[in-house]
Amino acid sequence: MPRQSGEPPKYQEIADKLRRQIGDGTYPPGSLLPPERKIAELEGVAVGTARRALAVLRDEGITEARTGAGVYVRTWRPIVRNAVPRLSQSQWGEGRSIWDVDIDKRRLEAVGVQIEQLPAPPDVARTLDIEDGAPVWRRNRKYLVEDVAVMRSTAYIPDDLARGTRITQVDSGPGGTYARLREAGHGPVRFREELRCRMPSASEAEDLELKPGTPVVEMCRTAMRADGRVVEVNRMILDASRYLLVYDFPA
Repeated sequence: MPRQSGEPPKYQEIADKLRRQIGDGTYPPGSLLPPERKIAELEGVAVGTARRALAVLRDEGITEARTGAGVYVRTWRPIVRNAVPRLSQSQWGEGRSIWDVDIDKRRLEAVGVQIEQLPAPPDVARTLDIEDGAPVWRRNRKYLVEDVAVMRSTAYIPDDLARGTRITQVDSGPGGTYARLREAGHGPVRFREELRCRMPSASEAEDLELKPGTPVVEMCRTAMRADGRVVEVNRMILDASRYLLVYDFPA
């Protein structure tokens, strides 16, 4: 029967059906999905259509293809990143890591931590509203949760705000950068996050050990103190298949 105008493509219908079956436990985490030919037979479609349906789930990070073994439901439990509580002063202001909101006691490790003073790149200088080449401190690190790379974070803080604080050290202390800024009289009171989902560059895919077809979330966060001055800009690359991004807002 010809498909009606406005109906989703057949491969999308099949992907939606498989997604529901994964959600209701028909195919639990770690389980093997039917092969392309079996899906095509069950749904009465060409093998290519079944292949496209499986590609949708792969690109969403729900499944992964294992060479010679088939397509499996991912076993990873998503990191639920809730921006509002993790950035509240009641979190970092009391010496707790903002990661505590996300990972629910899972093991976290920051690796390859690099702390250096350098001239501000032009785009960073514009965001911080400082002169091009003015000194900033860059804190660059990769985060692993349960030994899995999930994010690369590169933060820039103006030299006049970071100088003389533990921000310039590998261990910035309880509550991290924001707690140290507050101690120095520059505590942030407002944040802005800009997000873009895209495919990774080759270097990003290698850095985060991404499966083929896995997108990333590029996130840029600016932290501002009460007078509006930007006290930090943080650029993050997240493995999109590892995260559920949540934003709660008061009515």
